[in-house]
Amino acid sequence: MTIFRAVFLIAFIGGLILAVFAMLHGVEHTRRKRNRSRAPSPFFNLPAVAAFAAGFGAVGYPLASRTVLPAWGTILIAIAGGALAITGMITLLAQWALRGRSASSGSEDHEIQGQLAVVTRDITSSADGEISYEYLGRREVVPARSLGVNAVRSGSDVVIDRIENGVAFVEEWAVVELRL
Repeated sequence: MTIFRAVFLIAFIGGLILAVFAMLHGVEHTRRKRNRSRAPSPFFNLPAVAAFAAGFGAVGYPLASRTVLPAWGTILIAIAGGALAITGMITLLAQWALRGRSASSGSEDHEIQGQLAVVTRDITSSADGEISYEYLGRREVVPARSLGVNAVRSGSDVVIDRIENGVAFVEEWAVVELRL
């Protein structure tokens, strides 16, 4: 039964190390570079493996060292403990993400400031135009006004200064580039 103690202890310590690694480096950076366009899986990622390993080890070690359960019983209960740890981790992270998303919707305009966009409909001094840009993996299209006095042609690159009442105030990239 001592081999089981070692397996559970290694699983627990390994889970803690993986959890710290995921915390320091994030889930986004642990994925392979060829799949950067996809979001990480909520079930099969480094924090999920860390949670399973820590839960498996934390439940299995005391069972292996303090009870007289058969090996198969200890392993089944430890697997259940790991599954419970993953379930708890996913539930907590989902709640945290939902809370963070609703709280950040008011500060979205600050995140957009400086965003590069493309004019999709001419912007003139007498009429609003339209721009498109990518935000959080989605293509956004919004009405736009120029900060300058010149008209901005469709296809031009612009930089978003701010968004007020659903209208983006933009400046041509060439003008911004001259200031840099």
